[in-house]
Amino acid sequence: MTLWSWISRRRQWDVIRFYIEHVDKIIEVVDHAKKMIEFFLVKDLEGIKREWYEVFKYEKEADEVKRRILSELSRETFHPIDREELIRLVLTSDDVAAYAKGWGRRLSLIEPTNIPESTLIKLREMAENVRKSTLLMKSAAEKLLSNPKEVLNISNEIERLEEETDDIRHEVFKEILKYCEESKISQCLMLKEVMDSIENSADKCEDVADMLRSIALLSI
Repeated sequence: MTLWSWISRRRQWDVIRFYIEHVDKIIEVVDHAKKMIEFFLVKDLEGIKREWYEVFKYEKEADEVKRRILSELSRETFHPIDREELIRLVLTSDDVAAYAKGWGRRLSLIEPTNIPESTLIKLREMAENVRKSTLLMKSAAEKLLSNPKEVLNISNEIERLEEETDDIRHEVFKEILKYCEESKISQCLMLKEVMDSIENSADKCEDVADMLRSIALLSI
């Protein structure tokens, strides 16, 4: 018995539609958090502040959509295992936005004065991979019902991006350690937490890909 066997076709589309709306908000959170790094590169304090406001706004909207989805799932007739699978998908996707908000919050607390440009460029590359992964999450969700086999290919690409992000992180970590020898402890710690939050966000994208792959396999 497949994941969707307990749900009517109409309700399948409703669940996917709600989830895609959720992912749209997550994409916005990640996109604006990435733009914060770009404004750091040019030391634009107003730009950083403006993008942080957008991160905060869209993360709050993502939370509202998440709560609406969970409410829908509580009212619908699902097999308990299927409901748990969908809840895990929604909550793990939401973690992507939470970590993006986390790196945005930490960036809002750092002074963009003496951070090496090469470090910020690599952090931007990591954030861009997270952004690409969220777009792929949406694409995979859109194909869950129409072309589940394509979801497998998309999930593999998200996994590849996570591995690439992890490789970049190792390079960034070396630069941050060197930066720590010459900077304030507070600046050093915050910069490392920015890096860790971006990596955690990428890890959650991979977790989402695994769940979407699992759902797709049950639908083939």
